[in-house]
Amino acid sequence: MKKIAAILVALVFSSSAFAIDISMFNIGASYNHGVYGGDGKELNYNQGGTVDNTTKKSAAFVDSYASVFVELEVNDSVAIGIDYVPDAISTPANINSGEGTKSDTDISVEADFNDLTTVYLLAKSPIGIYGKVGFSSMEIDVSSKNAGTYADPGTTDGTTVALGYEHDTDNGIAVRLEAAYHSFDDVAANNGITSSGTSQRNELSVTGMEGLTGRISVVKSF
Repeated sequence: MKKIAAILVALVFSSSAFAIDISMFNIGASYNHGVYGGDGKELNYNQGGTVDNTTKKSAAFVDSYASVFVELEVNDSVAIGIDYVPDAISTPANINSGEGTKSDTDISVEADFNDLTTVYLLAKSPIGIYGKVGFSSMEIDVSSKNAGTYADPGTTDGTTVALGYEHDTDNGIAVRLEAAYHSFDDVAANNGITSSGTSQRNELSVTGMEGLTGRISVVKSF
């Protein structure tokens, strides 16, 4: 979140060359539907501390969620905004059968992506087509069964690019349709266990995290 704040401040001050009217701002709400994916690798150690099994999977999931945003209009064509997702974006559980401490025990891992926040710069043409580029940050919470407790990876950052169209109505409300691509930094976690005669260490890493989303937004200008 510190990076998000720093980028937002930098965008505002870098816009000093424009005629900023701080009385012009937009608020909006969006419905998002997206597909996200990544490449996961899990290392399962035996009691002696040696890697006993390596599991690699590429997986994708679909989720829908709401977001809200606020924008400051620099001029008729450029705006600076911040978008926030109040609810978690959740993955389905990934289950590795028979890979727990007992041969008939399944290991299950899933994650929630919380507080997804994006600071962005929006540039709009006179005919309503616009482009967006942004910097995103989110918290990742990992939960697991029969693998000890995976430590949460914490915050991961990423970038967003989007293309959309805005239609203005007569009552001061606009409707936007938008498609976006998202990419995020790699993350890693472990179950906090040192392999011994009675326990096993497990490590999880996820790379190539990216997503495609479509959204419809309602915007009110003031």
